[in-house]
Amino acid sequence: MSKGIILCVDDDSTVLNALRTLIGKIFGNDHLVEIAESASEALEIIEDHHKRGLQLSVVISDYIMPWMRGDELLIKLHEMYPAAIKIMLTGQSDLEGVKKAINDANLYRFIEKPFNNADLILTIRSALRAFHHEAQLNAEIDALKLQLEQKDGELAQLRGTATA
Repeated sequence: MSKGIILCVDDDSTVLNALRTLIGKIFGNDHLVEIAESASEALEIIEDHHKRGLQLSVVISDYIMPWMRGDELLIKLHEMYPAAIKIMLTGQSDLEGVKKAINDANLYRFIEKPFNNADLILTIRSALRAFHHEAQLNAEIDALKLQLEQKDGELAQLRGTATA
């Protein structure tokens, strides 16, 4: 299995460094941990990695950021990479963005700041399991579709032979 990407987005460099250290220590052997200080930087990073064949597995985004809020970023990423698991961090009590992300970006989990390290790690671990489980199911569905198409082709040949 190729390395997936865990992307952390926050305009606070202290939070980003803490996330990179914590997540890198636990998941860094199996996943590429990337950080971005803005939504635009996050989109650039993901686009670059996508061109190299790396897949976005999990994105953890702050809600309040300049240029583009976290809910908007998660919605955009969901449109581009619907299988990626989306997690939102926020210190704000306004839940409108969380509701928007739940409805429009398939938000996996919302975590309030300051976050608990153990809770965040458990959430990421669970998110990665969900991501890989869905990928496995999709691969099995694709294989079954291919088998059905092959059987359909065989049936069509048999029908053509029977009428000839």
